[in-house]
Amino acid sequence: FMEALQAGPDISMIGQFGVGFYSAYLVADKVVVHSKSNTDGNWKWESAAGGSFTVTKDDENAAELTRGTRIVLHMKEDQTEFLEERRIKDLVKKHSEFIGFP
Repeated sequence: FMEALQAGPDISMIGQFGVGFYSAYLVADKVVVHSKSNTDGNWKWESAAGGSFTVTKDDENAAELTRGTRIVLHMKEDQTEFLEERRIKDLVKKHSEFIGFP
């Protein structure tokens, strides 16, 4: 991944995250994804939309994230209603009724 990124940013690669990921920009000015696997260091993907992004080593958050992914949304000032638990539960229920889950 990092070799491909260093060869030059391929913006089409971003589409692999899917439409659901893009929806984050409806409520957030900036999205930061921190990621760590067992065999690699910590990495940070960051974008304020607009077609550009950066991927950097994330050594400063290494102690916080020992494995997995953390997504941080920097919310738009007029979208804070989506920080309310009830609002999120209602949205998930409304838009996932057609999906079977245990």
